[in-house]
Amino acid sequence: MSLTRNGSKMSRHGRFTSSQILDLKKNKIFPLSSKHSDSPIGMFMSQQKAPDYGQAHLLNNDALKNKIKEKRIQKQIDTEMLLNKLVTRVESKIAQTPFKKKMLAINPTIEIPSQLKPYSLTPQSRISPFQIQSPSSSKPRSQSQNRRIEIYYLSKLQKAFDNNGSDYFSRIYREHFHQTYQGLNHRFFAQNNNDYNRSNKLTKKCQQQITLFFDLDETLVHCNENPSMPCDVILDINVSKSQTVKAGINVRPYAKELLKNLSKSFEIIIFTASHSCYAEKVCNYLDPEQNIISHRLFRDSCTLTNNQLYTKDLKIYCDNTNRPLNKVALIDNASYSYAWQLDNGIPIIPFYDNKEDKELLDLEKYLKNMIGTIDVREYNKSNLKLNTFIDQRGPYKVLENLFGKCQQT
Repeated sequence: MSLTRNGSKMSRHGRFTSSQILDLKKNKIFPLSSKHSDSPIGMFMSQQKAPDYGQAHLLNNDALKNKIKEKRIQKQIDTEMLLNKLVTRVESKIAQTPFKKKMLAINPTIEIPSQLKPYSLTPQSRISPFQIQSPSSSKPRSQSQNRRIEIYYLSKLQKAFDNNGSDYFSRIYREHFHQTYQGLNHRFFAQNNNDYNRSNKLTKKCQQQITLFFDLDETLVHCNENPSMPCDVILDINVSKSQTVKAGINVRPYAKELLKNLSKSFEIIIFTASHSCYAEKVCNYLDPEQNIISHRLFRDSCTLTNNQLYTKDLKIYCDNTNRPLNKVALIDNASYSYAWQLDNGIPIIPFYDNKEDKELLDLEKYLKNMIGTIDVREYNKSNLKLNTFIDQRGPYKVLENLFGKCQQT
């Protein structure tokens, strides 16, 4: 008998299998084109207005027009010659050994030309190989300036593919990306009849609160296939009146604290594809006083598909009066669970037994920023971009659309 979502007796599914790892190309750096490149005098001079001689009729004089034009051209030539002399003097100084050592002492990463090269008369091309930073910009950047803006799930996903690292979490993120892509691009339909009138059975204390449906296995906990394996707690599961089995449970770091903190601002509902005899015991362990989790939904509340997947159709428990879909979110590591309402879904990598896992800390920040939003779906759509994952051209196209890079699988 399978107690959890898929396959094995206790765990929702087995350990993750190795899949094709994307080997992403390095970022291509293209030379920046100056917005002043169309100007014949480069970026060092601003366009000046024609001189006003105070007599409008003089502007019709061709000789005067030619004289003004010659003065402008001569001024441009003088400016270019001055800049050329300046750049030549700077490069000559750099080429001298004592000055070169001083520059390297100031900034070891600076590019110093080994010999003078012929340049064009365009000021921009003369200074492009070498630039001296102003004192204000030469200060070391603070940690907050160097830090890339972190976006829940996507930032770590991009890092996993950019670095192509072999560490645990990079491999998990790449594997989870493939699973998410397959789950959202797989075509299935409901096999059992859905009762869309169950929402009234789930009472809600505060109508203004956002409702968070949490998956259980591999999202908050993991059930070991063998109870003799190291675990956080061993629970006695009453499979039947005459049969009791022991289940070794690994609790995801910060799971209890997360549920407690979020329950102050959200309605918390556990929605799992596991059997009630197992899931009830786990929920009681996570919420022993039963004042955090408002409701518990089990396998019999899921929607079974034609390919025997237990999915979670939120419309069954949400309506316009009780829990409108713009105030509902589902956190699940399996993307097919929220495929019915894509923009209500929030992905998370699966948890097994790694105590260095800090995903729930990032998740809490993401969820708390959701407070006050008019439509949860728009919030998720703008941050998670799960609609981008639906692309029949392949997962590499999804990565290209997400991060703006040409990726290959």
